[in-house]
Amino acid sequence: MDRWKQYLFGQHPESELRSWALRLKYFRYFRAHGGHANDGDSLDVAFSYSSTDELLNIFNEIGYKPLIYSKIPPQPVAVVSYTGDEWSKFSSLIPNAQWIKQPGHCEILGVRVFFWCENGSARISTNPASYIVNNEHVLAAEALELEFKKLNLTYIDPPRDTKNYICPKYYPEFYSVT
Repeated sequence: MDRWKQYLFGQHPESELRSWALRLKYFRYFRAHGGHANDGDSLDVAFSYSSTDELLNIFNEIGYKPLIYSKIPPQPVAVVSYTGDEWSKFSSLIPNAQWIKQPGHCEILGVRVFFWCENGSARISTNPASYIVNNEHVLAAEALELEFKKLNLTYIDPPRDTKNYICPKYYPEFYSVT
């Protein structure tokens, strides 16, 4: 087995990832970059938007109530050092969406998720506090998919363009029933 596949299947056997791929229509398993990136594996779905109005429509469709500031909240200054406590008081804003706070860790349709918006992509992960995906996260993704399939949203597949996602573009063999 080549080094990439050893890494790809490092947390889960190929048979399990294939099973998840067949169970999920919109969510995709992401194998973390790892190392210094300090990212975790995740199950992600992403919706496309090209304007603030489209982003607000996504929020409305999935039942998320964004925090929209009437003026820009305090933001960190690039040349200033902050303690962790000081840094945590700053609101992270969605780029190019005037004064809308990043959702971050929140609930969507009763499911705990991590939700991040940037560059025309509203990406939701079902494992907000874990570095490893497990069946609980797959069940949460399935529950969300039941609701998402009723919505008129544009999906981005894969959520980010990288072979770290198990998706038809990079791993079509995972989507054929043998």
